[in-house]
Amino acid sequence: MATRTVGDTDEQTSVFQSDLPIDDKLDRARMDLLDLSARNRLLNMPRSGKSAKAVQVVDEKSAQIFRLLVSEGKVFTFLAGRLSPQDTAEGEEEPDEIADLAQPEDDELDEKGRASRHVDTRLQTRLTSKGLQKRLLELFYDARTLEEEQGVNILYLALGALKWIDPQNAANVRYAPLLLVPVSLERGNAGEKFKLRARQEDFAAISLEAYLDRVHGIRLPAFEATDGFDFDGYVAGVADAVAAKHG
Repeated sequence: MATRTVGDTDEQTSVFQSDLPIDDKLDRARMDLLDLSARNRLLNMPRSGKSAKAVQVVDEKSAQIFRLLVSEGKVFTFLAGRLSPQDTAEGEEEPDEIADLAQPEDDELDEKGRASRHVDTRLQTRLTSKGLQKRLLELFYDARTLEEEQGVNILYLALGALKWIDPQNAANVRYAPLLLVPVSLERGNAGEKFKLRARQEDFAAISLEAYLDRVHGIRLPAFEATDGFDFDGYVAGVADAVAAKHG
């Protein structure tokens, strides 16, 4: 129900009783259901930690991932971080995550000056082989169960993030994904690596758009998932839109 104030009277008016076109009614109703608090993972996404139902990708270029994964339809795999002697003490169990990223050896530059690791189809992580397999298995089974039972896909690859600070809780820095690409995790058998593919579904970050518009009066640049989409240009537009807002 939406509240409309007329003089000193508050009238509860249903969106569906209005004269708006049906598409606008559905959009309004959907927006009213959005959670714009920090509990919403689309405004405050988990980045690491054992309890995070996510895999944090590190030292990659979002524009290149978008080009390869979405525009060119390439299949991606995940690359575990490499353990160093400091990561595990003698007699201790191998950790799930390493503190520092062990840089890969493929640092050669191509003709455009791009590092090889930034234009391949392997997503680097800080998770060890054991931790990465465990996390991907959890995501794979959770996603498959929900799709089979409810027909919804819950797997998305977040490209880019907006760092923001809640004035009511300035100690906690939050990160909201800028672009959510619907993806699927696949593997042929238990011995194969998990493969990541883009799905032919709509993707956006509607919660962030609504939060910035409603709470801060900021309009994000328009997003269109076309073959000519310029990810870096879109991110620059977001930066311009929020530049005047402290925090």
